[in-house]
Amino acid sequence: MFLNLKFNIKGVVLFLFFFGGLLSIKAQQTSNDSINKVHKTLILKLGVNLVDSTGDTNVFGLFSNFDQMAFSDNFNVELEYRFSRWLSLATNWSKNKWEANDGNINGTIIKDNQKYLAIDLDLKFYYDEAFRWLDDKEWLEFYLHSGVGSSYQVNQAGVTLNLGSGANIWFTDKFGVNLNGTRKWIVDGGDNRYNVNHFQYSASLMFKLTNNDFDNDGVKNSSDECPNVIGLVANNGCPEEISDRDGDGVTDVLDQCPDEYGTDNGCPKIVIEADSDGDSVLDSVDDCPQIKGLLTNNGCPLSDSDNDGIVDAKDKCPNVLGLKSNNGCPLKETIVEDTNLLLKKLNPKIVFDTSSYKIKKTCYSVLKQMAIIFNQHPEAVFKIEGHTDNVGSEELNNMLSKKRATVVRDYFVNELGISTNSIVIEYYGESIPKASNSTKEGRQMNRRVEISRIK
Repeated sequence: MFLNLKFNIKGVVLFLFFFGGLLSIKAQQTSNDSINKVHKTLILKLGVNLVDSTGDTNVFGLFSNFDQMAFSDNFNVELEYRFSRWLSLATNWSKNKWEANDGNINGTIIKDNQKYLAIDLDLKFYYDEAFRWLDDKEWLEFYLHSGVGSSYQVNQAGVTLNLGSGANIWFTDKFGVNLNGTRKWIVDGGDNRYNVNHFQYSASLMFKLTNNDFDNDGVKNSSDECPNVIGLVANNGCPEEISDRDGDGVTDVLDQCPDEYGTDNGCPKIVIEADSDGDSVLDSVDDCPQIKGLLTNNGCPLSDSDNDGIVDAKDKCPNVLGLKSNNGCPLKETIVEDTNLLLKKLNPKIVFDTSSYKIKKTCYSVLKQMAIIFNQHPEAVFKIEGHTDNVGSEELNNMLSKKRATVVRDYFVNELGISTNSIVIEYYGESIPKASNSTKEGRQMNRRVEISRIK
């Protein structure tokens, strides 16, 4: 029964060698270019081994008969780290046994079963990478290895120097078969004549334990057709062909306007021109960019040479202060009643916002027209009256009406050059309403300044 088991194990090894040879032929026909390109990888090997001792007197002697080799109760485990294209480091543990009356050690048939144990540390050099015709066969790798180890034979331990070669045959990117042969020289084996130089052969199944992603593009090396270049998952790890149809330096993938040259995310920049004076004429074409003007006059206002609020085009007296009612010309000398008649027509336009004594922009042209009348009568005296609506207290309204009369007087004096001797002010608060304070319109009319000639 034991003999049958021995031959069964031998059959397994022979089957592994035979099976590996067949699959190597198949792998050659259907090789995957990515299989042998995955470096920096951890590989686990599980298999069986065979030990042949031919004696230290015949280092390179022929093999012993197969029945006389150690090939019983055997097993080996190897862990290899491939850290570059050319090199790897491996550690191997193996066990075996010579059987009594069959095993031949150093030319002597042993009478008892003898164990064999070994631990080895080897550096491997993958020389197939140096030959293009071999490197193209991605499913097949050849290497030489050397290292040191410790062996235990016939109750005697010894240090070994190892030298050998091997091959990896990959069926997929993670699974394959390893075939290996090693010559071991005993450096310190003691006096035991059985602890001698020997050969050890192994056949193992291989499993890659890591699957790296060298370029960190999310595609593992085993599937990455460009493992050292960052690429796209959709393009099997390779970068997409760069396209820039408009030639603006922004690739079409990132270009928001791929058919139009531009520098703003691939689009032309939109220039928003300024209109400083808000007259709807852009500064680039506005002849008066800081003065509000007319579109028909290139952004400039129409000229008013005499500054009477009437443009020269409509002013019959463009160089003399005048009145709008007289087409820009001054009126002739009039009596007091006639002067007040003119002022009475202009007074309703001098109104204020609630609780405010600030002159409205719409009032300035009216006050300028009144100043023309003042200048026509330098001997006259004019009264400025301040009024309010009934909103607020009586005391507050008295103060507000005074401020309204005062601010109008100051404008005449400081801005239009009217003499202070020609103006007096009075203020009446809410006491003299012009209209009913019960309506919004009436209150608006009561917030006023009235000007009249009193001399």
